Amino acid sequence: MKTSTAVILAAGRGTRFGDMTSDIPKGFIPFKGKAMVERSIRILIDQGITRIIIGTGYHAEQYEALALRYPQIETVFSPAFAQTNSMATLQCCRHAIGQNPFLLLESDIIYEPLAVRELLDSPHPDIMLISPVTKFQDQYYVEADPKGNLRNCSTDKGALTPDGELVGIHKISPTFFSAMTSEYETVMEKEPSLGYEFQILRTATTKIPMHVLSIQGLKWYEIDDASDLEYAERHVDII
Repeated sequence: MKTSTAVILAAGRGTRFGDMTSDIPKGFIPFKGKAMVERSIRILIDQGITRIIIGTGYHAEQYEALALRYPQIETVFSPAFAQTNSMATLQCCRHAIGQNPFLLLESDIIYEPLAVRELLDSPHPDIMLISPVTKFQDQYYVEADPKGNLRNCSTDKGALTPDGELVGIHKISPTFFSAMTSEYETVMEKEPSLGYEFQILRTATTKIPMHVLSIQGLKWYEIDDASDLEYAERHVDII
């Protein structure tokens, strides 16, 4: 089944940006003059994605306004965004996603089109994209097993033998997503702050394998705060 849907998780408050996100969600922080999320949207459309679901929360109205400019966008509001985390936002999007395979992205990453192209072209139905470790803080390290499937991920480098760093772009099949959301329903009240990547890990290691795809030399960066933005502006060569 062709992947023509993407989901962008964009509900977070972006508190680490301080005053920079007092009036805008973090996806609207500009990198080299253009909002990070809009950069992502344009890449997705250029690569053949025809439907983009954005899970919103903080300053949701700004994403709704963006949807007026891009007919490919639909927004899904996560009402408990202030008390939950990215997995709860993704869970809110499940009805909009339906039985479609999709790309899953974070709103605060910049990347070159190669990242999306490689995922779409790969025959694997479920993929976690990684690259060699490039970030100086807040890394999610990823370890694959000998078959190239996800074995572990952690913010603690000493907890695993890392094969690379989580980029924040995935490809997910309907089968994997169904298992993922069904499992999350059993723990969501106890773990409202669960990040989507850790639910992916649970599902991949107990139910359905997820392939780990490493792209050497991929140009990308996750921008979590003002120091990340300053570094990226200086050192990340993405137009």
